[in-house]
Amino acid sequence: MTTRMARKKARTAEIAESKKEPRLVPEWLFEGMFFVALVMPNLIFSGSYWFQTLHLMKWFLAMVPVAVVSAVAGWRLLRQGPEATGFRLDPFGAAWFLLLAYALIQPLWAPVTSAPTLVREWLYMATLFGAYLWTRREFKGDRLPLFLLAIAVNSAANILFAELQIRNLSGSFPFILPTPGHYIGNTGQQNMFGVWIAIALYGGAFLHLAGRIGPKLKWVNLALFAVNAWGLWNTTSRSAYLSFFVGLATLCLVYGRLVGRRELRRLLALALILVATFFAVNHYGRGGSLINKAIDMVENVQTVGNRDSIWLTSWYMFRKHPVTGVGLGHYKWNYLDAQRDMLQDRPDKAWKFTLWAHSEVIQWFCEFGLPGGLFLLALGGWWLYHFLRALIDRRQLSLAALWAVGLLFLFWFDALWTRPFHRIENVLWMSLAFALANRELLPEETVWSRIGRPPLLRAFGGLALAVSVGGMVLMADAMVGDRKIAVAMASRDVQTQRTLLEEAHRHLLVRDLARKQLAYHYIALAEQLKDRELLLEGILRIEEVFRREPHSKELSTLLKWEGKLGRKEALVDYVTFLKPGTYRIRSSGESSVTSQEEMP
Repeated sequence: MTTRMARKKARTAEIAESKKEPRLVPEWLFEGMFFVALVMPNLIFSGSYWFQTLHLMKWFLAMVPVAVVSAVAGWRLLRQGPEATGFRLDPFGAAWFLLLAYALIQPLWAPVTSAPTLVREWLYMATLFGAYLWTRREFKGDRLPLFLLAIAVNSAANILFAELQIRNLSGSFPFILPTPGHYIGNTGQQNMFGVWIAIALYGGAFLHLAGRIGPKLKWVNLALFAVNAWGLWNTTSRSAYLSFFVGLATLCLVYGRLVGRRELRRLLALALILVATFFAVNHYGRGGSLINKAIDMVENVQTVGNRDSIWLTSWYMFRKHPVTGVGLGHYKWNYLDAQRDMLQDRPDKAWKFTLWAHSEVIQWFCEFGLPGGLFLLALGGWWLYHFLRALIDRRQLSLAALWAVGLLFLFWFDALWTRPFHRIENVLWMSLAFALANRELLPEETVWSRIGRPPLLRAFGGLALAVSVGGMVLMADAMVGDRKIAVAMASRDVQTQRTLLEEAHRHLLVRDLARKQLAYHYIALAEQLKDRELLLEGILRIEEVFRREPHSKELSTLLKWEGKLGRKEALVDYVTFLKPGTYRIRSSGESSVTSQEEMP
């Protein structure tokens, strides 16, 4: 009886929270846009019409709906002011805003070399901030079950796609990512597929525990849970397994403490499903791969899943720029240089190239330096303090907030081992979780976050409007440029290809892609015509690309051609990026490199 009354009170508080202030965005527009942004991106990929065949349409479906909501909310705040709208910037949101401002001015002292990378990453962060800001104010907790059921369906559909992929049967379906032999669905990467299923599976567990759906949907939810459990085990993603169980354990803790322990017995059915699907996968699915990974973790525990050399390289990167950081999004463009320093001291470590630190926290320290890293830890510690106070005080929280707390633990545990924050289609759910949790856990305002002058909040609304509209314009401009690159690469006419690539270079967010393809265009043409001058032009362009965005592919190209062109000084410089003792330069008319390293 007491549990039932507590749930009723939580429900009443949840509804009251969603109605206490006037809306900045019409309900139909807000919920429609966020349904698209939260549910749809993981279901589709861009296809061959675009040059960026995987991500472009995912970014569009995730970012543009949030930008539309931000533009509408910003316009109303600018026009009517905080007095009429009741808008205020909460402390967590104010801290996030300060971080965005810091990232914007960081290039004044950080070694930022790629403007397109910086702008893309900043707009990415701004989108997550906008999603947090408006869902914290506008999202109704009673609509959460609909969204959770939708992503469970999305996850189950992706598992079907993955089953076809792994059996080489996906070729007949143009809406399935053409990656035969891989178990990734339309997500494009195994660990990201794993964390997406973990989010959906966790949502299904919450719905079953909280009883927020009707009797018929209850069985639908259980069926989806079984499908998604099968998919999670088949991903063989260890980080996804652990993250799911950390999120579920947190949910059990807060639910048992704040609502009631007796209802936790409902989870027994889910536990049976998880155990049954585990044994089914070991017998009928990808159990062999799963077991091999488990054995590897035990036998090679010191490599932390082959992350040891990556994390050591990250330490060298941080040590080189401890205060300034390398700049937002620039971890990947400093990796080879940092690895060169690391291998000089630790030649026993493996040579690798990666775009990510395989730990969001480590990458954060590398990109933002010690000030940004300490800022993150302080903000996290402040949040945890209020969370623990809520547990100790047995504070009454809505069911939506309980779901949000568990999901945040799922996300941040996963972030210790992989890169969930680098897929906006996944991390938007973190913004929603922070929004639902913070409006009940954290104070509405503090002395340091209070903005007392209404004109400043009006200006904030204008800024939100300007950034949203500007971001959408840049997104449209990028899509035009991306399409030009795609057409250029499909063209067999040399002049047409070069003209389109030069035109694409004028579109900011794809300028780096166009620059790179234009360099390879010159090299390919030079090989065809056997023209040394054209080849030199192409290599000089590749060198410019490498100086801005050092990547293993361009390094391999430079190692191949610098010796053949007789540019020994440049060659000697580039081979230092390899592992010492695994290469030698020989002279036989022309200089070349023989390397034991497997260049990607």
